[in-house]
Amino acid sequence: MPEINKWKLTIRHTGLNEYRKVENIIRLLNRLSRSILLTLWISALAGQAPIVSQIEFIGNEITKDYIIRREIQHPVGVPLDSALAEYSRDRIDNLGIFSHVSWQAIPLEDGTVRLKYTVIESWRIFPGVLPQYSEDTGWSLQIGLLVNNFRGRNESLAVGGEIGGRQSYGIQFVDPWIVGDHVSFDMGLNKVFLQHPFLPYDVTFVAAKANIGRYFGYQRKMKIGFEAATKTFAGDSITYEYRYVAPQATFAYDTRDIYSDPTRGVYYYHFVYSMFDITGNRKNILFWDQSYSWFHTLIPKQKRLVLGLNIRGRFSFGALAEEWMEYLGGAYSVRGWKIPSRGIYQSGERSYRFGYQWLVSSVELRQTLIPKFVTKLQNEFGLSVSAFLDVGVITRSRAELFQKAPLIGMGFGLLVPTPIIQILRLDYGWAFYRGRYQERSFYLSFGQKF
Repeated sequence: MPEINKWKLTIRHTGLNEYRKVENIIRLLNRLSRSILLTLWISALAGQAPIVSQIEFIGNEITKDYIIRREIQHPVGVPLDSALAEYSRDRIDNLGIFSHVSWQAIPLEDGTVRLKYTVIESWRIFPGVLPQYSEDTGWSLQIGLLVNNFRGRNESLAVGGEIGGRQSYGIQFVDPWIVGDHVSFDMGLNKVFLQHPFLPYDVTFVAAKANIGRYFGYQRKMKIGFEAATKTFAGDSITYEYRYVAPQATFAYDTRDIYSDPTRGVYYYHFVYSMFDITGNRKNILFWDQSYSWFHTLIPKQKRLVLGLNIRGRFSFGALAEEWMEYLGGAYSVRGWKIPSRGIYQSGERSYRFGYQWLVSSVELRQTLIPKFVTKLQNEFGLSVSAFLDVGVITRSRAELFQKAPLIGMGFGLLVPTPIIQILRLDYGWAFYRGRYQERSFYLSFGQKF
C-alpha cells in the first residue's frame, strides 16, 4: 500500500472534502478487491474453478462475429475449464484466417470470470501479379485475385490464371461451413496446359467440379462430389484424349490440435477418385489414396520439439495406360530425389522410380527456433527446422510393392509460417538406392509434407 499512502499525502493539500471523497473511493476499491480475492480463494480451496459468466472476443474487423462464436465450445455458467478454453482457441486458429489467437480469464467483481478471446486477422487479399512455383513445371507468373476470408465468412475465392512453366485460368470458390452443422461446399472451373515432366506429351486439362461435405462431430469429416473433365496428351505423332465423369469421396479422422503445425494428435484420410469414360472406350480407372499421420511433442513449451510419423499410399485399378504413370521424388513424396526428366524415363535406367502403385513413409523431427508471432504488417512469422527420413517404393502391380528395393531420402528443412498458404517450406535432401548415394536436391514448396 505504499503507493496509496503517497497518494493520500499528495491530495491532502487539495482540501478536506476532496480528500474524504478519494479516501472513500479507496476504501470501496479495497473492499471489492478483497471480496474478489476471497471468492477466488474459497473456490480454489473447494477445488472448483471460478464460474464463466461471460464470453467475448475482440480484434475481428472483417470476420463476422458468428464465424468465431461457433468455434467456441466453452459454455457459460459452468466452472472455467482451461483445456476446453484452449481447445476452442485451437479451433479458431484452425480457421486459417488469423495471424494470432489467444485467450484469458478476467476476474469480475462478483467472483466469476469473463472468458476473452483476442484475434488478429491475417492478410486476406493477394491481388495483381504473384510468382508461383511448382516442382513439376517450375516458375510461373500468377495473374488474378486471391481472397481469403471472403466477405468475412471464412470463404475463399480465387479468379485468374498463370503464364510460364504452367499456363492456366479458372475460378474456385470454397465455403467450409455454408449451412447447417459444418456443411461445406466447393466448386471450380479451370483449364490447364503444361508439358508432362517425363513423358513426351503436352497435357491439356479442362475440368468442372463440385463437392459437398459435412462434419460428424469435430473429428470425422466426409466429402462427396464429382468432376467432369477432358484430359488430352498430345505428342509429335499421336494424341490420346480422355473424357470422363469422376465421382469422388473423402473420409478423414482428425484429432490434431493445430492443422498447420500439429503438436499432437492423429490424422487419417481416404480419398477415392473413380473415372468413368464417356467415350465408350471402357477406359475406366479408380484411384484410392490413403494417409495415416501421428504427432507427439517430445519437448514442450514455445520452442518445442515434435515428432511426426506418416505413411501414404495409392492403389490404382482399371485401364492403366502409360499416360497415367506416376513417379516418386520431389517435395511431397521421397525428398532428395529430383523430378525425373524425359531422358531418365526413356533410358529405362531408373525404372524403379515409375509405376501406378506406391507407398511412402516419413519420419520428421520439427524444432521450433522462433515461435510464431505477428509482425507490424499483421502477418505471421516464425521459424522452425526439421530433420526427415523418407522411404518409398513404386511399382506397376500391387503384388510387387513389398518385393522391390525402396528409394530413400534424408535431409533437413526450414519451415516459415506465412499468410493463406500457412507454411513456406525449404527442404534439402540426399537420395539413396540399394545403399548407394544417387543425387541431392533442393525444394521450395508450400504446406507441410504431412
